[in-house]
Amino acid sequence: MGNAIRVLLVDDDDAVADLTATYLRRASDHLESVVETSPADALDRVTDEPGVDCVVSDYEMPEMNGLEFLSAVREVDSDVPFVLFTGRGSEEIASEAISAGVTDYLQKETGTQQYEVLANRVENAVSQYRAEQEAEQADEQIRRIFERITDAFFALDDQWQFRYVNERAGDFFDQDPDNLLGEDIREAFSVEMSDQFYEAYETAFETQEPVTVEAESVLRPGSWLEMRVYPAEDGLSVYFRNITERKHTQRELRDTKRKIESLHDVAANAVACESEQDIFDLAIESAEEILAFDLCTVDAAEDDVLVTKAVSNVVATDGYYEETPIDADDKLAATTFREGESSVIDDLHASNADPAETAYRAALTVPIGDYGIFQAVSKESDAFDDDDRELAELLAAHIAEALARVRTETELRAERDRFASLFENVPNAVVRYEIDGRDAVTNSVNPAFEQVFGWSADEIVGDPVDDYILPDDRQTEGEGLNDRVARGRRIEGAEVHRETRDDSRDFLLHTAPAGNGGTEAFAIYVDITAQKEHERKLARQNERLEEFASVVSHDLRNPLNVALGRFELLADEYDSEHLGPVGRSLDRMDALVEDLLALAKQGQVVDETEPVSLSAAAETAWQTADTREASLQFAADDLVVEADEPRFRELLENLFRNAVEHSSTSPRSDAREDSVDHGDDAVRVEIGPLAYGEGFYVADDGPGIPPDQREDVFEHGHTTAEDGTGLGLAIVSSIADAHGWAVDVADSDDGGARFEFSRVTVREEN
Repeated sequence: MGNAIRVLLVDDDDAVADLTATYLRRASDHLESVVETSPADALDRVTDEPGVDCVVSDYEMPEMNGLEFLSAVREVDSDVPFVLFTGRGSEEIASEAISAGVTDYLQKETGTQQYEVLANRVENAVSQYRAEQEAEQADEQIRRIFERITDAFFALDDQWQFRYVNERAGDFFDQDPDNLLGEDIREAFSVEMSDQFYEAYETAFETQEPVTVEAESVLRPGSWLEMRVYPAEDGLSVYFRNITERKHTQRELRDTKRKIESLHDVAANAVACESEQDIFDLAIESAEEILAFDLCTVDAAEDDVLVTKAVSNVVATDGYYEETPIDADDKLAATTFREGESSVIDDLHASNADPAETAYRAALTVPIGDYGIFQAVSKESDAFDDDDRELAELLAAHIAEALARVRTETELRAERDRFASLFENVPNAVVRYEIDGRDAVTNSVNPAFEQVFGWSADEIVGDPVDDYILPDDRQTEGEGLNDRVARGRRIEGAEVHRETRDDSRDFLLHTAPAGNGGTEAFAIYVDITAQKEHERKLARQNERLEEFASVVSHDLRNPLNVALGRFELLADEYDSEHLGPVGRSLDRMDALVEDLLALAKQGQVVDETEPVSLSAAAETAWQTADTREASLQFAADDLVVEADEPRFRELLENLFRNAVEHSSTSPRSDAREDSVDHGDDAVRVEIGPLAYGEGFYVADDGPGIPPDQREDVFEHGHTTAEDGTGLGLAIVSSIADAHGWAVDVADSDDGGARFEFSRVTVREEN
């Protein structure tokens, strides 16, 4: 229907009707007028075209007057509002119109103000009509809801005597309806009838207006009646119905609504709780005051048990379990928490539950999310219903939400504290900044930044950080990096050169968003100045080694080859005691040249690596090294390392050779069963992963290396063997250094030497 009002204007003067329609539209946007000059045609519209909200009719018309037209309309539609708008005004017509049942009466006047009055009368009449229709619809809905409620009816004459009583009214009065006929209601029920009902009858008689009253029946205490009294000149028509159930329902609805509103207030009050215990206490307080639960507890899940956190004041210390195992099958709290479903037990004695006190008969148990349970008990059976369960679930939902908030806030505070501690204590320089255009404006810096760059937070915060750490001729580099960060891209390990207050340094730059969804970000500067200098030093060393290898291979190897060739010719032609020392010297020189070439080659920085099995490389190196009668054994676990396989094998060969050449025949422990080779008195070499960190070791059971010589064994030319070149362990050190490994010397478990290699990149075995 909407807000539009469709008005049927009936006037035999079409000019007057059109004028009225025009001014009604001007007076109200809601009014839509349809004009008819013939009452018969107008009646057809009412009959055939539903949707007329109000009829406005003139009085004097040729076919029939306004009241006759009203009578015809009422035969078609008894309720549609009807306004008599007439130019003939008299008290007689007005009285007759009202008696005939017109909705309103208005006399035509001069001027346009009358149309505003007419529009207002029409709107009021339609509003009242629609309200009555809605009320009737509402009454009908109520009747459908309360199906068991029945209507009773009786009629009284003007002397208060019963003229008619239907069966339902007779049943209510507990009398035969015929016996009540002719009886004065005031005498028949002088005591039993409520004064409110008699007052309603008197009011209806006096005002001749319908009266509705609701009151508790004296005739049937505890029962409520709704009575509608409709007056007429000769008596009253009284309809009444039993509304006890509706009253109880309304009372329960009001009570439930009040409880729900109060429980919603709990959510607001929970915001002020700063700890979980405050929330648990609030839950008990709310259950007592709002839900009227006398005996209740709140248990929180901690590890594998439910721990009681809050209890009603009236519950004795032995009236609840302080702790309940979550896997307990005979405890309602544990079962409810595991299953996540509310439980209402009408009689605990008839269930498998084990109450904390034998006096408890009924129980209501509701899970509080994953946080715990709420439980109420009663010493009477059937104490809780579905309404109690639903309200308790609403309380539990608010409590769970509050617990989630407190725990989240606690975690956020802890995370914030950890982050602040990390920011303050991270050893690398960190700046927190915000992108403003193409500038990175400093928000904060950590102590490491102040120490590395030399600028304090007070000096740099609020200014673009690049103004301090980038020279003017390199500002575009910083703007480009800031633009990348502003577009959501991260910078991972970019090598940059930055200015400090005292000098310039090399850094690895990493960026990360601040995580607040804005334009804030972190820049972490890892100082690699020493590393870059070391790389430059290694590059220079490689160049020198390459030059040295060229000299050795060309300027020494060629004359040496000539000398060896001539020596062999002399040895074939002559037999002299001087030839032996000369040959040994030439062999010695040849070995030195080979080791020098190896040292030059192995000392170069490793460019490419691959996963290499420690055991496989060791077995290969053992086969190519001169290990004599020595034996090799492996630790239980193998290791896969990132290495240049040929140079790694060379490292192991030199270690094996060193162990054999420098070991004596001193007593040793028996060789293990997993040795590659066995010898009774031969040296035993063991290889395996380090027990700590990432790396491996090579150990032997020889005489070992004295502590005062361990720093010298890797020096070029250091040897304790008569025929050693002193370059074997120097080559080991060079290969390790070329890989970026660290090597240390210690005592083995058998008293021999143990070489430990750390800072090794280790991979999964597969």
